[in-house]
Amino acid sequence: MKKLITALFVLSATAAHAGDVVKGEKNFRKCSSCHSIEEGGRNGAGPNLWNIMNRGVAANEDYRYSKKLKAWAEDNPQWTPELMDAWLTNSGKLVKGTKMRYKEKSESKRADITAYLQSMGVEQ
Repeated sequence: MKKLITALFVLSATAAHAGDVVKGEKNFRKCSSCHSIEEGGRNGAGPNLWNIMNRGVAANEDYRYSKKLKAWAEDNPQWTPELMDAWLTNSGKLVKGTKMRYKEKSESKRADITAYLQSMGVEQ
């Protein structure tokens, strides 16, 4: 049932806006109160997000994720633009009991942040 709900939530997210890295960096500033995004950067209230789109969900070994997020990661092991869009839309609704509570109503802002996150990592 969890997989079905997650799949429906992700499918409901649209990807019409391609995303702008520069705007995404600006929009990410509100995230930086909890997250760093530099290579080798520190964890804060949230994990360092360097290379997040390549390393997978709940995969920063130096960060203590909630049990709920770790369980969700079993069904959603890899961040994709669609999954990140769903997460940024309403993380607390997507994974009830997660530490992160974030809601971004603007589709274009979500796409911009996702584009920025994709740019902050290394190709595998």
